Order: sequence, then structure tokens, then C-alpha cells
Amino acid sequence: MTGLMRVGNGALGRFTFCFLAGNLAWACASAPPKPAASAPAPEDAAAYYPLSTGWKWAYDLEKDGDKILAIYTVLENGADGAVILAGEEHINYALTPEGVARRENGRPTDFVLKNPVRMGAEWVVSDGKAKIIAAGAAVTVAAGTFQNCVTVEETRVNPPRIVRTTFAAGIGPVTLEYQLQDPATGQFQIAMRASLRGVTKPGEDPLGAKK
Repeated sequence: MTGLMRVGNGALGRFTFCFLAGNLAWACASAPPKPAASAPAPEDAAAYYPLSTGWKWAYDLEKDGDKILAIYTVLENGADGAVILAGEEHINYALTPEGVARRENGRPTDFVLKNPVRMGAEWVVSDGKAKIIAAGAAVTVAAGTFQNCVTVEETRVNPPRIVRTTFAAGIGPVTLEYQLQDPATGQFQIAMRASLRGVTKPGEDPLGAKK
């Protein structure tokens, strides 16, 4: 995922455990209630990637014909960044006034999301560029339907590749698609995809320590 998995030179995204509860609503037959208006989509990058200690994301991941369940956990969180555990790998992020960035050797590198989060926004990444190609959309995955989603497309060279990661406000990455260019045809083909199966928020882990 854009942020959680590393493929080539890029760090790819990270995913979530979430079970949504519905509210009961009573309506009279003659005048059904109007649906509640959704809150405006946030423009703060941090709103799309919560990195407090205790967040866990579970993804259905497909790669090389194999299907696995991938788990990502926020292991550490500080004023300037966070560490996510993905299997045995530790992935570092920097939280800056400009947005959420990957962190290498103690310093921010490529931004995963950059402020302000708006449709069409672009920024430079290593060997390429990132662009927000969708904003304010609703996305449905196994974990549920999420409002106010944004999709970031990273286009890079060496090797030519495209990574599209969709983030849901207040949840984190919900889908990721990684494409590689076929040298023979010049066409991009999907090498890996992942979608959110569930998310556990801090304090909700049933196996966590009791307080």
C-alpha cells in the first residue's frame, strides 16, 4: 500500500481493521427523513492517515497469483513521526506541517499526502511525481463504505511504474494498486493490489491489554 509496502524504490501504502455500526432511524411513511449531509472533505493530509499508536489495518492482498492477509500496525508514534510494523519490516513516516511523508535515515523524503489535499494537487517524488486524481468520493471495500476518499497516483521511472492509493478520511489507506510496465508491449500491468478488510482503532483491540 502507499505507505506500508515497499516495491522497487517506493514505499507503498498501508491498510485497516474497521467495523461500522449503523444508526437506527424512525421515519413516517408520508415524510421520510432526508439523509444527513456528509461533512466537508478535510484538506489536512494527517486526517487521511491516522498514525496514533494502536491503529491496525488488515488487507486482502493479491500478488504473483497469491492471496494473503496483510496486517499493518502503528508500533510507535511521536511528535514528528510514526513507525508502522508490516510483518518483520519497520516503515517510518514523518508528520510535518507540509503533510505526511516517508522517512529515511531520520529525515522526510517523498510525501505520501501533501497539504492542502485537493483534487488535481501535484508534488514531486523520487523519479517521478504524485497527483491527486480523485477527491471526495465514496469507496466500498470488504471493511465497509467510506466517505471523503482521495486517490493519489504516483508515476515513477526506473522501472516505469504506477501506484494508486486511495485514502479514507479518518481511516487511512483503503485500496492500493501497483502497476509495472511490460517492456515488450509498453503496457502497464497490475503486479499487486490490496483492499481493506478491517481496521482496529486505538483502544478497540479485543486482544490488547486491559486497562
